[in-house]
Amino acid sequence: MRLSTKKDDSHKDDPQKNGGLRRRRAQTTAAVTALVTLGLGALGTAPAQADASANGRQLDYQGHRFTVPSSWEVVDLAKTPNACVRFDRHAVYLGRPGADQDCPSHLVGRTEALVIEPADNPADRRGTVAEPGEHEYRAKAAKVSVTATYGTDPALVRSILGGAGIPATAPRTQEPAETGVSSPSELSAPLLTAQADALPATATNFTGKGFDACAAPSSAAMSAWQTSSPYSAVGIYIGGSQRACSQPNLTASWVQQQADDGWRFIPIYVGTQASGITSPANQGISAANAAISDAVALGFSPGSTLYYDMEAYSSSLSSKVLAFESAWTEQLHSRGYHSGIYSSSGSGIKDLVDNYNSYTMPDVIFDALWNGVADTADPVVPSSRWSNHQRIHQYSGGHNETWGGVTINIDQDYLDVQISTAAAPHGRVWDRSRPDGGPWDTNAELIDTNDAINSVSASALPNGTVHVQSLVGGEIWDRTRATNGTWSNATKIDANGAITDIASAALPDGTLHVQAVVNGEIWDRTRAANGTWGNATQIDAGGAVTDVASAALPNGTLHVQALVNGEIWDRTRAANGTWGGSTMIDGNGSIKDVASAGLPDGTLHVQALVAGEVWDRTRSESGAWSNSTKIDAGGAVKQISSAGLPNGDLHVEAVVNGDVWDRVRKGTTGNWSVSSLVDDNGAIFGTYATATPDGTLHVGTNA
Repeated sequence: MRLSTKKDDSHKDDPQKNGGLRRRRAQTTAAVTALVTLGLGALGTAPAQADASANGRQLDYQGHRFTVPSSWEVVDLAKTPNACVRFDRHAVYLGRPGADQDCPSHLVGRTEALVIEPADNPADRRGTVAEPGEHEYRAKAAKVSVTATYGTDPALVRSILGGAGIPATAPRTQEPAETGVSSPSELSAPLLTAQADALPATATNFTGKGFDACAAPSSAAMSAWQTSSPYSAVGIYIGGSQRACSQPNLTASWVQQQADDGWRFIPIYVGTQASGITSPANQGISAANAAISDAVALGFSPGSTLYYDMEAYSSSLSSKVLAFESAWTEQLHSRGYHSGIYSSSGSGIKDLVDNYNSYTMPDVIFDALWNGVADTADPVVPSSRWSNHQRIHQYSGGHNETWGGVTINIDQDYLDVQISTAAAPHGRVWDRSRPDGGPWDTNAELIDTNDAINSVSASALPNGTVHVQSLVGGEIWDRTRATNGTWSNATKIDANGAITDIASAALPDGTLHVQAVVNGEIWDRTRAANGTWGNATQIDAGGAVTDVASAALPNGTLHVQALVNGEIWDRTRAANGTWGGSTMIDGNGSIKDVASAGLPDGTLHVQALVAGEVWDRTRSESGAWSNSTKIDAGGAVKQISSAGLPNGDLHVEAVVNGDVWDRVRKGTTGNWSVSSLVDDNGAIFGTYATATPDGTLHVGTNA
């Protein structure tokens, strides 16, 4: 598809010159019954009338007068039910979008446009919801429901809505929330909202022919094509600020029905394009988070592959695009999804090939090269790159095909995608200890044989017991080591199913706090000293958190660090239980992991992993933050953890090439030691560290 505000003549572009542009829509021979009779002449009991005025064209509909620029097209969907409701050109659509729209396959882009239709339920809460990530407002009044998109002029559509008497206040907001604190009375245990029943992650794997269309076809059309066409995979546009076509069919139930009928999927997110990239890392992360939210709502589970549509762009923008796509991929990976990038052969795909070792690469390339050959070969892409069933080839651009009596305008694709659905690393948990002043245990103790554990954390309580938390399938399990060295069975403490990272810290009063990252938000769950677990409380609703760490201080305060867009934010819980606001303590922008530990003197140490190196930053007892100090310049560190000992020593553990190395900061001098090898397993991807009151250090490994 391509960014355009022109009429449907873009298919005339040369695919060899542009590398394949793009996208979709369906028309069927079946008639669509108009759900509402309206028009510029009559509308049943509620006439729709249009007249010109000095301020533009006025449309009266269901008791509301909408004043729009006189140059805008007005489309009566009751009279033309198969009309393409497209947001890439200025228009007003009156009525309900049809199930079988006649859209060109390769539309991309949004500008100011409105769809005005009768309200489904007059009792629905009235107001306007802003979705800036989609460049869209969704508004409801007593008798109408409006979808208003925008490109560069959101004020215009807000003015049109306000002039029509549509309430400007929101019944709820979809805007990215500030990292604030919500009270337990407002929030309960972490649950995903708008989460559909999950499809198997293999729903995005397929080898064979597929197609993509601008709007998801009706189920009747899909059924006809499943029976008669050579295609068994379908590309669907799940969201994004440049999604040009309306999607009346695209719901979780539609996706499930097609899956039940044997279809596989190419979920495509079409957001910011190259010229709009100003902050590549932040925008790439935000796009990934938004795409995951859209995917979850449709039923695509972790392990699925999600594709970013990056249309052809100038080579002067290459570095921004590559950084954006790298951040997109890393964020998807951090949340358990695989990454795909769609672009033209001569532009975006060539850039990926030329910079293969300089950025984080997608798992799958979706290569637009319109040569008419249904395979995955491309002279631009060496056979050694994306060679393990990691390619889709869009081999033909927009054209009509008819199967089973149903005509759809499509792009043709050939898929060879067989990606392992275990996107996140997983393994068992081992614990190795070092007594106060003594040597490390010769062998690590296997404490959890479950091979599906993705992440671990641990905390030691004042009574000498050690609690180890394991993340398995998005759920948290807690296992206890008694003071006599006996390990208990694991207990499930959070069954959310969508948790992506965990941390924990123990307070001096024996309370254990466990933090969980769910959909980019942080929830805190407490275990009282008597062993009773409480409900989870949301402490960060920002929606962009990728990693979490926490540490307790001797005065009873708890510090929780959130990694957001490569920056570290610190939030404090006072000894009386009151949560404060978050403070950015490291704005580097490229941090990949965070760890923290409190020391007996009241200082807090926070470690940041940047480009394989470890930096340590200190907060004094009085609350002043120091500059960070590089403590490991090896360049190959993949994950970190840390723990403070009763004698004031600080131990920082680093995972390097599958091994764990320990580095010590002496409490008496503040000097850092050289690192020493603790575990040479070779397959370790995660670690924890915690110390008991007797000075014993426990280091766990996930491998």
